[in-house]
Amino acid sequence: MKWLGFVALLAVSACAPTPEIGDPQPWVPAEDIVGAFRPEIVPAAVPARAHGVQDGMLRVVTYNVERGQNVAGLATWFEKDAELRQADLVMVQEIEDHPGEGGSRTARLARRLKMGYVYAPERINGDGTHGTAILSAYPLSNVRVMQLPHVDLPFSEAQRIALSADVDLGDGRSFHVITMHLDTRMSIQQRILQIRPAIIDAPDRTVVGGDFNTNPYMWADGSIPQLPTNTVAGTDQAPMFDDYMRHVGFATPTQDLGPTERNGPQDSRLDSIFVRGLDVVPGQVEREVDLSDHWPLWVDVVMP
Repeated sequence: MKWLGFVALLAVSACAPTPEIGDPQPWVPAEDIVGAFRPEIVPAAVPARAHGVQDGMLRVVTYNVERGQNVAGLATWFEKDAELRQADLVMVQEIEDHPGEGGSRTARLARRLKMGYVYAPERINGDGTHGTAILSAYPLSNVRVMQLPHVDLPFSEAQRIALSADVDLGDGRSFHVITMHLDTRMSIQQRILQIRPAIIDAPDRTVVGGDFNTNPYMWADGSIPQLPTNTVAGTDQAPMFDDYMRHVGFATPTQDLGPTERNGPQDSRLDSIFVRGLDVVPGQVEREVDLSDHWPLWVDVVMP
């Protein structure tokens, strides 16, 4: 059983010293966050442009845009690609906001796609901020941010967040969405401990997506990747992470869609979408999109 593989990898990696992980923090309503980290929220236009109203499906995309500097290029791909053009909900990681650019990159992308959005800054970057966003053709409400448990990794002091919202489909229908970008150089146990506070008490109908950095390595002291030849068990974290998400009640429709990130000779499956309480149809990875080191990934969720 795959779950036994997950347990075995936990046992093996537990033998090596790993950096400590911080304590869980509570969800904080967006309106309670002030200063540079206050989320930017703009409602979707009414009526919604959503395709799901007509065909019973909601197309959900997750995409690490690697800071998203080329907003026009991103928008053009979503407009011309036959699959991305049908997106109703887009979870975006590594997007930024800098003064003098005519609005946040999330705002400019959302305007082109005729969507509402929430952008949550994660950390200060130069003269602006770096963060996570949700773009939606449907209204978003109950927007909240969680500071994820911090891992004391070498070369990095970055804080990680989870961003969540309720998506109102109309006629009393809704579901919950959570997106995040996890740390890189973590063991599988730390990766699970980092995501767990954000998803363990999620509502019955929840979609979780993002860049989970499920790289194909184990890490010695959070800095040196250990190759499979140096370990007594497989090192690819993505299948182990899928096993954990299934264990807490989420379907894993993107598990067989292949790599989502290019990094020299090594392609890796770092990005995923997980669904609980809703039927879902696996989609694909759009590998022709060339504006980031990641590729956009999508699934179709059946309307409740």
